[in-house]
Amino acid sequence: MLLLFFLNALLVLAQKGPLEGRVVEAESGKPLEYVTVHVASAKVPVFTDANGKFILLRYQPTDTVTFTLLGFAPLALPVKVLAETPVIRLVRQSYSLQEVVVRPKENPAYRIVRSAARNKHLYLPENQEAIQFGTYTLLKGSILEGEAHDKRKSFSKRYAPYLDSLSLKKAGTKTASLPIFQAETVKETYFSRFPRKSKEILKASKTVGVGIERESQVAQLLNAQAEHFSLYQNWVRMFDKDFVSPVANQWSSYYDYTLEDSLETPQGKVYRLKVHPKRAQDLAFEGTIWISDGSFALRRAELKVNPAVALNFVAGLQITQAWDDQQPSLLPIFSERKFQLTGLPGTEVRLFIESRTTYTGLALDQPKPAAFFDMTHQIHDSALTHQEQYWQRVRPQELSLEDQKRVQSIAQINKLPEIRGTVKLVRVMMEGHLPLNEKVEWGPVLGTYVYNEVEGHRLQVGGRTTAQFHPNWIVNGYLAYGTKDASFKSLLNLRYVIDRHRWTEWGGSYLQDVGPATLDLDNSQVSSLFFSAFRWGNMSYPYQQERLQLWAEREWIPGLRQRVTVRRANYVPSFAPGAWSSARDQKTFGRFQTTDITLAFRYTADQKMLIRHHEKIPISTSTAPLFGLHLTAGIKGVMDSDFSYQQVGVSLEQRVRAGIFGYARYYLKAGKTFTRVPLPLLQVPLGNQTPFFVMEGFNLMPFFSFATDEFASLRYDHHFEGAFSLTNRLPLLKKTKLILVAGGAVLYGHLSEKNWIASTGLAGETPRFQGLGKNPYAEVNVGFKNIYQLLRVDLVHRLTYQDLEAPRWGVCVSVAVNP
Repeated sequence: MLLLFFLNALLVLAQKGPLEGRVVEAESGKPLEYVTVHVASAKVPVFTDANGKFILLRYQPTDTVTFTLLGFAPLALPVKVLAETPVIRLVRQSYSLQEVVVRPKENPAYRIVRSAARNKHLYLPENQEAIQFGTYTLLKGSILEGEAHDKRKSFSKRYAPYLDSLSLKKAGTKTASLPIFQAETVKETYFSRFPRKSKEILKASKTVGVGIERESQVAQLLNAQAEHFSLYQNWVRMFDKDFVSPVANQWSSYYDYTLEDSLETPQGKVYRLKVHPKRAQDLAFEGTIWISDGSFALRRAELKVNPAVALNFVAGLQITQAWDDQQPSLLPIFSERKFQLTGLPGTEVRLFIESRTTYTGLALDQPKPAAFFDMTHQIHDSALTHQEQYWQRVRPQELSLEDQKRVQSIAQINKLPEIRGTVKLVRVMMEGHLPLNEKVEWGPVLGTYVYNEVEGHRLQVGGRTTAQFHPNWIVNGYLAYGTKDASFKSLLNLRYVIDRHRWTEWGGSYLQDVGPATLDLDNSQVSSLFFSAFRWGNMSYPYQQERLQLWAEREWIPGLRQRVTVRRANYVPSFAPGAWSSARDQKTFGRFQTTDITLAFRYTADQKMLIRHHEKIPISTSTAPLFGLHLTAGIKGVMDSDFSYQQVGVSLEQRVRAGIFGYARYYLKAGKTFTRVPLPLLQVPLGNQTPFFVMEGFNLMPFFSFATDEFASLRYDHHFEGAFSLTNRLPLLKKTKLILVAGGAVLYGHLSEKNWIASTGLAGETPRFQGLGKNPYAEVNVGFKNIYQLLRVDLVHRLTYQDLEAPRWGVCVSVAVNP
């Protein structure tokens, strides 16, 4: 034992440090990227970077290192020889295609692709009876600007000590880079075929980044970006887009192929095919794929997206995947993505993102019980608490010296005062609240001051608690004062969240405020910008509201949430009434009280959610429909309630793939009030008198144009991104990268006689809204998005109700930040 210990110590001392080298092509000296560098004693290989460099941190002096790359003769060298040979030269294999007779009937590459498309279902992980595998993902982000030979020219001298340089394949030059984040995630993924279920478990996450304060939320977002994807799928989903795979069933509609070479390997013949999109603007790839003969499985893929493809803020997307020789068809050894996030037009700042996912622990035919898949996305309680010893154990290879330096630089950048100030500004813009300390946030900031004819100058102070105040209790509210009506307004919300994964909470609130009829004045669950806009200027039929409500909410199964709310409210009109035309109108507009109960359901499948301290929101778009159901009943006599009434509302929205025609979204809503109710309880469609395009409303309908007690509405929005896109076919539009959008909205509604309003009761004023007649309200729109990578402009035309006090034609602008 003493002798073995002594020999082992000698071996350890013999490994003097990292073993570095560079792999180039023997003839040209060109660096070779993605060369597999496999140490005999290591479980997983390493790969060369864009400069052909590699670093071996774990090896034994007696190891042999093998270098392999499709199209080149493999080379094996002992560690001792490798230490003396820093430049490795791989020789391109000498081979030639067998005689190919080209006839007018078919391209010889089509047979290979057709066979690969026919067999691809065999190699999809989700098509296996039961499969599970682990992934380790290293995600890095850097700001790019200027060239590396003059780092201080583009970046401030203040950041010069933290600059590094990257070699971008497209540019062919060194580019200065400022590291801003680096993240590691470890996941387990499970698929079951019968029944078809999937589950992801985030086991560990470690993030360091500039301005990152809430690592739990960042971990979830990065978990979504580390999503497993397969080129065997017909549609590869990235950046909220559906890219067509080179081996999709629809390959002939999108791609052309060139059979470049074939080579013999120990596992059989492999074909190398060049991939060409038929139209540069299509959501398709270009590059090179290798396909095995016989099995027609993918062996390697090096793909990129043509610059002509219209992706907002995303440029230079590159994908590389390589499969193991022993099991080349099921899971790749690694999957790598590189892309840039560009800034606004006229700016040179770019964010360079690179991620590498390594697959481990493949296990087949180990089915899990059905209950295991009840929670489709799960985060271990200890995911954010693992120490460095854990990460050293789970990393496929140790962090390079460059990656270790990135972590140190990010820690220093975070201490700069301007970085702290910028982080606060971004939080105000995104969330509407500004941190005062670790426990309390001030906001909504945009509601601090508004002006309208009812309140005059409205001054407001409010805030909400954070997780540091209490992990389960959430308190938010505000206190406001109006100079014209000389009255105080207030809101207090008290919530207790029991479970965030299966969202469960109960709470209560008290509100006393003034606002337009039919508008929910509790702004805790809506955008502060949207809510504040309704408080400015003229209010339509303002009411003083005093409301007390209690609620309980539960997510029974993943995606199905139920909420029960009991509410007691008092409404007092804030407008000056004239002579009422009837006692019925007086009741419609006059003071009244209600006590009601609401039962709400919401269901969607296959939706990944972001769990925040105070809410749970979707962070990925799926094609699964989203259903909503609302049932409300008012009870007369309970707590002096004046009305008994019943209301029902349903909603359905979904993103639909349209193949070569792009994709579409539709929003369907319907509702009915079964009894007579006052004005604030009627269903008033959302109008729009701003120059901004509103997807949830009607863009050429003035505010409070109609009131209904039964309605059905449909909005359809189509994005022409496929082969039939006019912007892909018209020569004048090809270079613009614009995307054609078109759609419309239609509203059917009825205001029954029992709720018809003969007079507003306002002296000298005619009624400002009406019930819909036999004809529906309808409008259509057509326009372009991706203008300056950010804007969408629509030309809108109202087809019906020409007598409304609004133009029949209009131009609306919106911000479309989705790619």
